Amino acid sequence: MYKVKITLAATVTNLGPGLNSLGLAIGLHTTVEVSQRDDEQFIVETEGEGAGRYGIGLRHPVALAMMRVFQREEQATLGVNVRIKNLIPLTSGLGAEAAFWVAGIIGAHNLMKINYSRTEMIEMAAQVSGMGSQTVTSIMGGVTASVMSGDSFIYRALPAASLRVIIALPELDRYASEIARVKPERVALTDALFNLSRVPLLVEALRLGDLDLIGELMDDRLHIPYLKPHIGGYDHVVEMARRAGARAVTLSGDGPAVIAFAKQNHKMIATTMEVAFENSGIKARTWIVPVDTQGIVISIASSA
Repeated sequence: MYKVKITLAATVTNLGPGLNSLGLAIGLHTTVEVSQRDDEQFIVETEGEGAGRYGIGLRHPVALAMMRVFQREEQATLGVNVRIKNLIPLTSGLGAEAAFWVAGIIGAHNLMKINYSRTEMIEMAAQVSGMGSQTVTSIMGGVTASVMSGDSFIYRALPAASLRVIIALPELDRYASEIARVKPERVALTDALFNLSRVPLLVEALRLGDLDLIGELMDDRLHIPYLKPHIGGYDHVVEMARRAGARAVTLSGDGPAVIAFAKQNHKMIATTMEVAFENSGIKARTWIVPVDTQGIVISIASSA
């Protein structure tokens, strides 16, 4: 019996002004075990966040990603068992769906003993998932920068200091459908320059762990202004988090998860953000997690 265990971190992308470029891996994880079976069944078992969300197991992104590898190689493992323990909330802006795609590709790659390089796996995951920034960040950990250039996916891992972040996730049933059409096709040049001028310094601030500088640079004028009207009480949550000691507050990905950076008083800030959402009639959950600098963890076991 051959078994592959893959652990991947949640990701914060569109980080501040770094729209479609900067990603940060954080310490919420999904773990996927992929193993061979003695029969020809493809079984998917799920627990944790989003368990049962995809109904039929073969519709789960892990299974779909494995199928893409099988199609690409024109061969497949006959029987597969997939066990998923997920701690990353779905449709939250924290990259759970991208982590599933990565796990499926790497799981199939190992089961079939295909000699993909890391670059090939990252490029394939970025292409099939359509979530390049999330996939590369979940694999490499820490801070990443990435961009599509024609058909090429260019990425780099960047130095990252040891930081802790607060996550506040409001429960918004219709959020994903509401924001599907809110992003503008054109933006003001002054707003684009505002974002671009801050990215290099933000990268340096993340390297140094300079929270005061991060706080000066985390504002965004291209992304958040169009999303926050659909997150009840967003401005109130940001203000109260700052009053409680947060140096910077922003959205993760397309939201609705809100991320705060602070030097201390993390528990108090988390509670303050929960209460601020409650004041707007919205229930929220919070986590306090470190930046994940390790990236993907893969373990392989084989038995007769």
